[in-house]
Amino acid sequence: MSTTAHGTHWWNPLAAGCRGVSWQTLALILAINTGFAALLFIDDHRPFWHPLITAQCFGLSIAYAVNVASPWEKTHPVWRLVWAVAIGAVAGCALMILIKGYTLADMRAEPQRFWMTLLGGFTTGLFVSLFFLLKFREARTRTEIIRSEADRNLLSKQAIEAELKLMQAQVEPHFLFNTLASVQFLTETDPPKAGQLLGHLLAYLRAALPQLRSGSSTLGQEVDLASAYLSIMQMRMGPRLTFAVDVPAALRAHPFPPMLLMSVVENAIKHGIEPQAAGGEVRLEARRADDALCVAVTDTGRGLAGNAGKGIGLSNLRERLKAVYGQRSKFTLEGVAPGGARASIEIPYAAASG
Repeated sequence: MSTTAHGTHWWNPLAAGCRGVSWQTLALILAINTGFAALLFIDDHRPFWHPLITAQCFGLSIAYAVNVASPWEKTHPVWRLVWAVAIGAVAGCALMILIKGYTLADMRAEPQRFWMTLLGGFTTGLFVSLFFLLKFREARTRTEIIRSEADRNLLSKQAIEAELKLMQAQVEPHFLFNTLASVQFLTETDPPKAGQLLGHLLAYLRAALPQLRSGSSTLGQEVDLASAYLSIMQMRMGPRLTFAVDVPAALRAHPFPPMLLMSVVENAIKHGIEPQAAGGEVRLEARRADDALCVAVTDTGRGLAGNAGKGIGLSNLRERLKAVYGQRSKFTLEGVAPGGARASIEIPYAAASG
């Protein structure tokens, strides 16, 4: 009897860290860790199992610690996340040392190597975890808006689609992972450029983090976030991408739906510029037209094709505008000559109070 009780006591904390984790999620974590191991192997002359063990130890330990902390639904989520990642990184480093059989003499001989490994694991884990937290909060805000509209107008279809996006938000790390991979590559080939790219990534996170604590935003905050994203993509794509931003200072404080502009900018890059070998330009503009605020994103990419403008993503964007502003808002997507597309968002202009 005592043995059973002891076994249950041992199992409870382990089960707590694995709650809500499906086999698919575990497989994704293992795959992501393996991808980082492949990046580490580029500069590692030892067999592949060395970076593989390092990446898996850090990745699994940090994922476990973050899941135990559950910052997604807690107050002060960022600090809670930082502490969870720090604890997970220390546990991962200890597990790596244990599995690889390093001795105290090895650690004393190369202390800088072990400290850099620990710092690198913490930094990477924090970036990835913050990205997940941002995506989760963004999707939850979108869900709440659409659910409220569904309660008023029986829009159950949009509510279900928002729930699906909420579940998918935690498995969209491609942008962050690709950017971190670019930083690591540039560290070896062009350190000053690596520092510049890392600066753009920090600017992106700095602009995005306030949205973790608020469901509202301003045009200026959304433009800063889009500009940081475009700067990162410009460094990754090189001369294939140029961009320009023309937003009057007087309009920057105007209220604007969070992450809505980013959705349009990401769509311009993904469907307009990236598929075109020659690349192109993205131009972001804002102006006041009578009682409306007009924001336009124009690209010189491959233009509209097939069912462009009719996808679920743009449909949800229209429904989100409708939920917030009703019939006083408008979203249009049109082709431009000689090639490209223009997405325009029109919302009611709100005069500054005081």
